[in-house]
Amino acid sequence: MRKILILLTIPYISFAGAFALSGVGGKALSLAGSYVSIVDDWTAVYWNPAGLADAKKSFGIHSSIVGAFGNATTRTGIIGMDGPYSLKNYPINSEQSFLIPAFGFILPYKGQNFGFALYVPFGLGTKWDLYSLPIGYRDDGLDNYPKIDHESSIEVINAVLGYGKKFRNFSFGLAFGVSRTSILLREVDFALLDANKDNIPDLGYPYSYMPVDVKLTGSGWGFVLNGGIKYEIGSLKTGLAIRYNSNPKINGEISADVYFPKNSYYYNSSGGNPIFLGGTGSSKAKGSAVFKLPLILDFGLAYKVEKITLSSFIQYQGWGSFDVIKLDIDSASQTGDEILGKFLPSTEEFKENWKSTFKFGLGLEYRIIKNTPLRIGFAFDQSPIPDSTFTPLIPDPGNKIQLTSGFSREYNNFSYDINFEYFIMPKRDVSKSQYNLPGEYKFSIFAVGLGLNYKF
Repeated sequence: MRKILILLTIPYISFAGAFALSGVGGKALSLAGSYVSIVDDWTAVYWNPAGLADAKKSFGIHSSIVGAFGNATTRTGIIGMDGPYSLKNYPINSEQSFLIPAFGFILPYKGQNFGFALYVPFGLGTKWDLYSLPIGYRDDGLDNYPKIDHESSIEVINAVLGYGKKFRNFSFGLAFGVSRTSILLREVDFALLDANKDNIPDLGYPYSYMPVDVKLTGSGWGFVLNGGIKYEIGSLKTGLAIRYNSNPKINGEISADVYFPKNSYYYNSSGGNPIFLGGTGSSKAKGSAVFKLPLILDFGLAYKVEKITLSSFIQYQGWGSFDVIKLDIDSASQTGDEILGKFLPSTEEFKENWKSTFKFGLGLEYRIIKNTPLRIGFAFDQSPIPDSTFTPLIPDPGNKIQLTSGFSREYNNFSYDINFEYFIMPKRDVSKSQYNLPGEYKFSIFAVGLGLNYKF
């Protein structure tokens, strides 16, 4: 059977801008992250390990439910992506909800405190129905292309041990651990059918470009290093922290399934060319890439007056490291359907061109009664992603405003925290570029969290 050589662009690895989550713990999240200078519980392992020195022997758990909604109007110029479409149900977005758990504990020992926390600092998930087979691509009218054609999933889980020590008004802390990163990327690509090589007439669009379901999956390990200091001058508290996740090497598999047209007339007139039978061809190979994570620097101030604590922070996010992603493909591992042939190159480099950004915010805690503190927060977060590399796999439409609130209820050694988050995001209009998916995008995200804590 004759092999068809196909030119394919492998999907570039591009997640969120950021795919960093807003933090860990109900108290911190209800203050919009203004916590680096006042943290005094198990979440100090994440926010500022120096805060472990002020913590009591305790255990805590927190979970957030995040709801995300998106809408896209693409302008790719591709029939099937922008229309006309086959007759089928055609939602362009899939509402998503995520459960994000975290827990930790504090153990004092001879004037110093040790802590452990398991948490998710980075995460993302999107599912889209953006493509349908064009009218006429199959003469039986069937649209057998997968309904979810653009999909992304990223999850980074940290397991970290921390240490904190206090010297009068000064505290410092360090934390070290391991990290597990898992990713999935899926998108529609298009294979070029060469009329000269494949001995068929030039049929034009849509037959000259066949849709390909391209999927990349993988996972890898890395390490975590967090550190920080705190200093108190009367009612004024300051905090400085650094958070570092190493860049894990992701090992996995890239696969591609091409969906051929079905046309009885062209099948007969081409002497029985099997590409017109409406089947599929597959190819896959093992691959690896270094997934780059940002360095985070966090500085905060807090001032307490009687029942009110006002806190603030400014945060540097080193997304500029996410510039070029190199995908190495193991040529020896490539397998392919005979009708498709082997097409994957040995290496691919993809320009992302993200920029480093700043985030800043304010938080206010008011202890309305002794055992019930109320909290509100505000933060402004810059987007690191330029229009030139924006896609719907990355739900970051631009600079965001984060509004938060929450409260705690304390009963002797037991307490619970409830927090709320809402993100105000602009509409983003993206012009066509080599590495993006042009169109108009709108997103909305909200979250609700519950935390339980017990002091021994």
